[in-house]
Amino acid sequence: MCGRFVSAASLEQIAAHFDTSLPGFDAPRSYNVAPTTDIVAVVGNDDARRIETFQWGLVPRWSKDPAKGPPLFNARSETAAAKNSFRGAFRRRRCIVPADGFYEWPRAPKGTPRDERPLPHYITRADGAMLAMAGLWERWSPPPAGDAADRANADAPTGPLQALHSATVLTTAANSFMAPIHDRMPVLLDRSQWETWLDPANDGVDALVAMCAPAAEGILRSHQVGRAVGNVRNSDASLIEPADPLDTSPERLF
Repeated sequence: MCGRFVSAASLEQIAAHFDTSLPGFDAPRSYNVAPTTDIVAVVGNDDARRIETFQWGLVPRWSKDPAKGPPLFNARSETAAAKNSFRGAFRRRRCIVPADGFYEWPRAPKGTPRDERPLPHYITRADGAMLAMAGLWERWSPPPAGDAADRANADAPTGPLQALHSATVLTTAANSFMAPIHDRMPVLLDRSQWETWLDPANDGVDALVAMCAPAAEGILRSHQVGRAVGNVRNSDASLIEPADPLDTSPERLF
């Protein structure tokens, strides 16, 4: 899975790396990007690639209320093409989520106290380049006025609903490098795959699924980091510093 990642590169760096024009907006940098926050992603159209912002946590277009249900921040690539929540996006609305790196928490036996669980890992490309995580995006629009009234009468939150662009990160089975840390990892696209992945006219499901293979061996590296990353309120560069191996501070997840 991928539940936290680092987005510290500037928009200028992202645009240069993915060969896009510079967008007309600014985007916050964070060393602890968490689900439901805004992220940037690269999308494609008939003319060129562009950078857009999305809420991290895909909201299906058929959803009546984006506030209901868990945030779909990950989608299993093996089943996304068939799942009702993702299949339309898998065929027509794919994106690349740039990341400096991502965090992963090794699994611990059930009942292990928090302060005895393994430290989280920070995973990056071995060559220092940006990661290109495969994603899907969706466009959600408010329901018709009648549905909105029914929603208000059902004690749902009041106020006008706004259109929403949201995205999810695709995951796949861990490669040999990741397996000791976690059994899943984000789908990482090679530069040679970007054009095919982003082309909205490319709806060859079998070929797209085949692109969602575990990353090649040798392209990643990792080190343990402190437990402070478990708190989404922490977002500075100290989070990616190698951990003190004697760190026994309690991990707090928010």
